[in-house]
Amino acid sequence: MNLHYVLWFLVSLMISLGLFAFMNRREKKVWSQCLLIGVLGTILGVVFAKLVYYLAMIDFMVMNGWLKSLVDINMGTFSYYGGVAGFCLGIVLSARLTRRKPTDLLNAYAPAGLLLAALARFGEVVLDGVGIRDMLYWEHPEHCFFPLAVSNEWGEWLYAVFMLEGFLTLGVLLLCVTLLKKERFLRSLFYLCLIQILCESLRSDSFTWLFVKVEQLLCMLVLAGVLFVYCLRTRGVRHRWLPFLICFPIAGVFVLLEFALNGKIPFHHGLCYAIMVAGLFVLGLTEFWAFRRMEANSSSSL
Repeated sequence: MNLHYVLWFLVSLMISLGLFAFMNRREKKVWSQCLLIGVLGTILGVVFAKLVYYLAMIDFMVMNGWLKSLVDINMGTFSYYGGVAGFCLGIVLSARLTRRKPTDLLNAYAPAGLLLAALARFGEVVLDGVGIRDMLYWEHPEHCFFPLAVSNEWGEWLYAVFMLEGFLTLGVLLLCVTLLKKERFLRSLFYLCLIQILCESLRSDSFTWLFVKVEQLLCMLVLAGVLFVYCLRTRGVRHRWLPFLICFPIAGVFVLLEFALNGKIPFHHGLCYAIMVAGLFVLGLTEFWAFRRMEANSSSSL
């Protein structure tokens, strides 16, 4: 395990908990919640990060020895999204232990959680071969500078996708504190996963199962799940399930784009990413529409 990254994460966690404490300073149990979130979130985050990677790469893990692979502390054998899921579960348990409604604590911690997510991505700068995209650095010397790219131990320059992920996550944080006043957790989770669909496509180290990029698929499932929740809460309206159904043709387009990016379909890569960004923009608009429709429906039913 890279001790520099562990130290970076612990400092990032302290900053995140500090932001949460400041934003919720009038809450009586804020410090006990900080302690519980820090401990339970970190422990469950590590466990789930390993578990998701292990299950996604089960064939490879068993081949290398299931127990040896399970206790391997190489940072490349952990899933970022498994860590996010485990940390969220830690927040839920913290809410239970402090007798607070889990959804309220998740919503309250959303801005601080996004800050932690961004800092965790930035910290990948100390991890060799993580969060990068291969590039022919001798063909693109104008791109060989940080934060666009980083150099490895052989002096080769690689695109720093993790920096893009960090900056985009900060963008979601800005969106969260300015526009996402209600259902902050669900909405922040939606946009966090939305940006990751593009970023996972860019990463050379994104792990795959058969031909599927596992974490990209997980992100798409989360988007569909959030829209499903919106539709479930919106009753008595025409085309109730339309926002949820929109996910499927867009997901199909994303699959075709990944085939093209892998060279299985002749298509210009720049155009592929332009179409992908357009699809993500449509999904973002769909979320805004579905949420506003749900809110209007809830108000009219009161």
